[in-house]
Amino acid sequence: MYFYKKLILNLKNKTLLSYRGPFYIELISVFGSNVRNYTNAYTNARKKLFRIFIELSQNVSNYSEDFHMVNNEYRIGVGELNLKEFENHFTFTTKNLIKRSDSTILVNRCNLINSSNISELRQLKREQRLNSPGEKFGARIGLIQAVMLSQNKIEYQYEEVDERFAYLSITVKIDKN
Repeated sequence: MYFYKKLILNLKNKTLLSYRGPFYIELISVFGSNVRNYTNAYTNARKKLFRIFIELSQNVSNYSEDFHMVNNEYRIGVGELNLKEFENHFTFTTKNLIKRSDSTILVNRCNLINSSNISELRQLKREQRLNSPGEKFGARIGLIQAVMLSQNKIEYQYEEVDERFAYLSITVKIDKN
């Protein structure tokens, strides 16, 4: 019975894009084109999803604690992304390694964003631009932008790896209409 239920659930969603590895800008560009093509039938969702895809992919590329160095100059974050289609919406998920020492700040930020209305989000975004405490937390604007575009709360999962690191996954739901 469990297998049957799981099969039914899997038939109700479809993985459009799944990737695990370094988030090179060239790959993000190719994936971005694919995102646009996959969602062509849903004009409103397509625009939102593409912009959210770019925001969250850049967060992984810029801030993942698992990274590759290119020519000992450029730091390219490593992580995962998944784009799924459901009957009435899409979900876009990114997952990357973070320092556990940063996790409380990031989780609190997700909670603050989720508890804010649209005008509060605009104010948060303005404040973030003016008062960013450093490049490490520039990702906050991307999360705010994702919620403003999708008009849905972000879902996040935090998974400890060891005493120094954890995985943080962020999922954004984008309604088709």
